[in-house]
Amino acid sequence: MAPSAGRVNLDRMLARKPLLPAERDAAPAVVCVAGGAGYIGSRIVARLMAGGHTVHATRRAAGDDEAAIAALNELPGARKQLRWFDADLMQQDSFDAAVEGCRFVIHTAGVVSLNAPKRVAYSRVIEPTVKGIENVLSAVNKAPGVEKVVLTSSLAAVSAEFKEGGPGHKYSEADWTTNFWELEEPYVTAKVLAEWQAWAIAAQQQRWRLVAICPGHVYGPPFTANLKCAPVMTIKSLLDGSWYPFTAPTGLGMVDLDDVAAAHVLATVLPEARGRYVLCERFALMSEMAGMMREMYPSHRVPYIILPFWASAALMILAGIMSYRWVKTMWHLRADVDCSKANQELGLDFIPLKQSLQDFAKRLMELGVVQRVPAQAGPSKKGS
Repeated sequence: MAPSAGRVNLDRMLARKPLLPAERDAAPAVVCVAGGAGYIGSRIVARLMAGGHTVHATRRAAGDDEAAIAALNELPGARKQLRWFDADLMQQDSFDAAVEGCRFVIHTAGVVSLNAPKRVAYSRVIEPTVKGIENVLSAVNKAPGVEKVVLTSSLAAVSAEFKEGGPGHKYSEADWTTNFWELEEPYVTAKVLAEWQAWAIAAQQQRWRLVAICPGHVYGPPFTANLKCAPVMTIKSLLDGSWYPFTAPTGLGMVDLDDVAAAHVLATVLPEARGRYVLCERFALMSEMAGMMREMYPSHRVPYIILPFWASAALMILAGIMSYRWVKTMWHLRADVDCSKANQELGLDFIPLKQSLQDFAKRLMELGVVQRVPAQAGPSKKGS
C-alpha cells in the first residue's frame, strides 16, 4: 500500500530537519498555535505532532486556508492530536477557547502585507497585529495552566535598515528598530509594536514566560501552495518568467522554514529558553538567488540581467513591490547578524540557502505551481 499524502509530507519534512533531541525528549503537552494554518504555523503544528504533542490550532474564520488545514489533518495522528478553533485577531476573547487547557502557546498569527497603501496601513496591518497580541495574551492570562508563550516576531524588529549600529556592527538580540515610524513600511511598524506590547504585558505578571523568535525572510518547501504567500510567489516568479529577464541586487536576510519551525518548538519545550532569538542563515542579494536558480534550473526563464538602481526603482515602484526608500535601503544590503544564541541555547544549525531554494522550487513543481521544463541539450549561457 502506498503511503498517505500526510505520511509523505511528514517524512519529507523530517528528512530535511529531523526532530532534535530536545524535541524528541520533551514530555507531551497541549500547545496552542495561533495561526496554525499559516506558512510558518503549519510547519510548527506538524513538528509538534511529530513530537507527540496535542495541538489546539487557530484558523481564520474567512475560510481561505482550507488547503493547509486539509494537509495538516492528513498528518499521522492528527485525528487525536489536532483540534481546530476559529479565531479573529481583532475580536476580544476570540482565542480563549483555543488557549484553555494548554501548557504552552505559540503565537504566529499576523498580517504580512508589505508596502500597504498609507490610507489602509493602520487598519489593515498595524491594528490587527497589535490587537492580536493583546487578545492572545488576554486569553493566556485567563488560562492558569499556561507556562510559556513563544511569539513569532521578525528580524525587522531587530533592525530594518541595518544602519543604526554603524559600520562593522554585528546585530543581535540586543538591537531594536527604533525609527519604525519614519520607515513608511507598516509591516515593520507592526512587528516592532507587537513585540514591544508583548514584552510589556509579560512584565505585568510572573506566571508565564515570554520568548520571541526573530527570523529573517523565510523560505522553504510548504505542504501546500498558497499563492497569497509572499515566499511562494517570489520563487514562482523567479522560475516561471514573470520577472524575466531582469533582476536586482536587493539584499535580504534569509532563513529556512524548517529552521524557523524547529526554533519555535525548541523555544517552547526547553525550560531554559528565554528572551529573543535571532534567526538568519545569511544575507543574500536577489540577483544572487536568481543566479542559484539559473544554475539549478537552466531551462527555466530565470532573470539574468541585473538592472541599475534607477531602472529597478522605477519598475518596483510601478509594480507596487516596494517604495523608493526601500529599494534604496535594500540596494546591495548585507549585514552581519549574530545567531550564536540560537545555536548555543536552542542547539539550532541552519539549512543552507541554496538547499532551501532548491527544495522550495522542487516542491512548487510537484504542486504544479511551477511548470517542469525539460533540460536543454546544452548549458545555458544566460548570466554566464
